[in-house]
Amino acid sequence: MNKKILSRTALATLLSAALTLPAMAEVDAAAQALLPEANKASGKLLVVTSLAYPPMEYTEAGSEELLGFDMDLAREIGARLGLAVEFANVEFPQLIPQVVTGRSEMIISAFSDKKERQAQLSFIDYFNTGNVFYSTAEHKDAIKSEADLCGKTIAVATGTSWVTWAEEVGKANCPADNLYNVIQIPTQAEHIMQIKQGRAQASVIGVEGLADLQIQEPDAFYQIGEMGDPNPYGIAFEKSNTGLRDAALAALNGMLADGTYGEIVARYHLEVGAVTEFVIDGAKN
Repeated sequence: MNKKILSRTALATLLSAALTLPAMAEVDAAAQALLPEANKASGKLLVVTSLAYPPMEYTEAGSEELLGFDMDLAREIGARLGLAVEFANVEFPQLIPQVVTGRSEMIISAFSDKKERQAQLSFIDYFNTGNVFYSTAEHKDAIKSEADLCGKTIAVATGTSWVTWAEEVGKANCPADNLYNVIQIPTQAEHIMQIKQGRAQASVIGVEGLADLQIQEPDAFYQIGEMGDPNPYGIAFEKSNTGLRDAALAALNGMLADGTYGEIVARYHLEVGAVTEFVIDGAKN
């Protein structure tokens, strides 16, 4: 029997319909009790993200509805805490300033828990990922390994940890006079456009992002070399905001126990990075 996978447009239609229903979960009273008084008083959870990185966070053409694994997870956390979730979308480098200045309270955006980020933020690690180089199929014969990228242009998401990772891999694989030319461009769609127009030859993505591309467009994209820099994505809070972090953790643990986390994972075919335990500040590098 052939397994039919919904297109993202069809999935978005179903999710949009689902989002018109009442809250996805009953309030978890024990988790709600951990909330800071400010959240109890406002009745809101201010979440910041950075579009677009499907299947984690994205919109469909002609729609402003925020979709994706991270968005569904954030809405479910809000529902279990009895809070209305309000999203802000910013450029990736603005995620940390948005939270440390108090304009938002929680980052969820395929945002890696990194040791240096723990100086300002506290994380709940909720998904395991790793970095891969990828390109479009027409490069498959010429570019097979990281060494084949020497002297090539690689489009990478602005301000992400992928930038330094790509540069470090280039230094490890190429002569000093023929390193990777790493350019920073905001979104995945723009990276792919750069490759298709010949301005770049490859990009960097998480393993979950490449898996999604290969579902959406079979045989159009391929992985170059091996996965590197395994690391967790974390939901991030301003470091002193432990009350909200712990309330969100309690809500997530409830989702893990009753199978909701697994249901959201399966919805986006993200079993590749699903966790069996949520960890606070688990990154060691």
